[in-house]
This record gives sequence, C-alpha cells and structure tokens, in this order.
Amino acid sequence: MKKRKKISNFLSRLITGVVYVALILFGIFTDSVAILGVVFFGFTAIACYEFQTITRTNNYTLILKILHSLMAGLIFYTVYTSVSATTDYRDTVIALLPYISYWLYYLIGEMYRNRPDPIREVSFAFFSHLYIAIPMALLMLLCVDHYLVFDVNGTPIRMAHTFWLLPIFTFVWLNDTGAYTVGSLIGKRPLWPRISPKKTVEGAVGGVLAAVLGAFVFHHFFGFVTTLLNWIMLALLVSVFATWGDLFESYIKRACGVKDSGNILPGHGGILDRIDSLLIAAIPAYIFINIIINV
Repeated sequence: MKKRKKISNFLSRLITGVVYVALILFGIFTDSVAILGVVFFGFTAIACYEFQTITRTNNYTLILKILHSLMAGLIFYTVYTSVSATTDYRDTVIALLPYISYWLYYLIGEMYRNRPDPIREVSFAFFSHLYIAIPMALLMLLCVDHYLVFDVNGTPIRMAHTFWLLPIFTFVWLNDTGAYTVGSLIGKRPLWPRISPKKTVEGAVGGVLAAVLGAFVFHHFFGFVTTLLNWIMLALLVSVFATWGDLFESYIKRACGVKDSGNILPGHGGILDRIDSLLIAAIPAYIFINIIINV
C-alpha cells in the first residue's frame, strides 16, 4: 500500500513538473511575452494568496485576501508596462494610482479593524508584495526589448525577447535536479538542519555543479552572446541564490508551522513552493545580465 502511494505521488509530481516546465518553455521558444506575462501574473497572485495563508494574514475576510493577491499582480503588471510601453513619468504615476489607493485604504483601514497585532498584519501583507511581485516583474523586464549581440564577424544579431529567461530557468531547474539527485544518492551532512533537515551539503554542491555544466552547454550554443566566464558566473549566481530562495521559503513555513504553501500542484504543494528558488535568484540574475553582460 505504501509502495503504491509512493509511486502515485511520484507520478503526480512528475506530471505536474513536466506541465510546468512545458508551459514556461512554450512561452520562451515561441517568444511570446504575452503568454509569459499572463503566466507570471497568475504565479504572482496565487503565490501571494498562499503567502497570506501561510502567515495567517487577512484570514478574517476572503475578499480582502483575494484583493491583496490581485494587487500583487497589479504591481507586477505596472512595473512591466511602465518600461515595455512608451510611457512617460506621468503615465507611470497614473498606472500606480490603483495600488497607491489600495495601500492607503489598507493602512487607514487597519486602524478601524481593532486587532491585537496590526503591525504584524501590515508587515506580512506588504512584504508578500515585495517578496513575490518585484522578482517576477524583474524577470519580465528582461523581456522588454530584443537584445542586440554580435557574432565573431561583428554582425549584429537580434535575440528573442524571452532569451534570457531560458538560462535563468534552466539553471534553477538544473540546480534543483542536481541537488535532489546527489543529495538522495550520497547526501550525509545537513546543509541547514534548523531550516530544512533533508537538504545536504553534498546536494547543494551537486546542484551548483549541474548548473555550471549547463553554463558550458549554453556557451557552446550561444558563445556569441557572452564569454564562458560570464555564463559560469551567471550559473553560479542563479544556483547559489536559488538554494537560498528555497531555504528562505522553508524558513517561513517552518516558522509558521506549515508543510506546503498550498495544494494546487499535485506532488509539489503550492505555486510558492514551485517558484521559491526563482524569487531570490531572479534579482542577482537581473543585475548581472544588465550591468555585466549587456553593456
């Protein structure tokens, strides 16, 4: 019975993972910023809802909980459109008005709710926007325009809008896969037992090595985009920060006494469980790509 249940869980996890990867890759390979925008908006709103559930924020009214989740999506959408469209400063401010109005409503309304710990409620509520919406918006900002690179002959080549999402997601997936595989086979020394007892030092090293191997593959096919050193540095940044991202979400769940962020993804838990590594890794990846590579 236990063996059958274990196989069933594995199949559910495998199918969910394949669908998730296929959805992201479809948006990347079709260079569809619109599809990825809708998907990332959904990820942002659902992950914010799950974060509120974990931290027991806005639990007293479902409407506010849903509204707060949609506002996280609005932040993501506003940041993206403010630079992807030909907007001036005034247009950006106007686009932010709904969120600013909501922010004022929430802060002022908190004084009338008369709850025992209002500061905790406000802190968790708006930290969820900072933690989830901003990194997802940064990923979309990488899709703002075509990237112009030059081949060995100096000929300019326009890369797809979604190009940089491919290595970022690939390095995150390679890190997760390498860490799980190596950790399951030879993992002995706990990486951070206070937060995640199952993660091992061997697994973390395996994840980094898998991502670095991926960097060599990207350099083989896209050596004209940047140097091998930059590919390796990007892989290292993404893999190391992805591990911290995974640990950070585990830290939040452990502090709140929760195992999974949700149950929307069979075998994987919630959306936040699926994108936790990405949320922290997206920030240094965005900075490195824009400051070091795209100069």
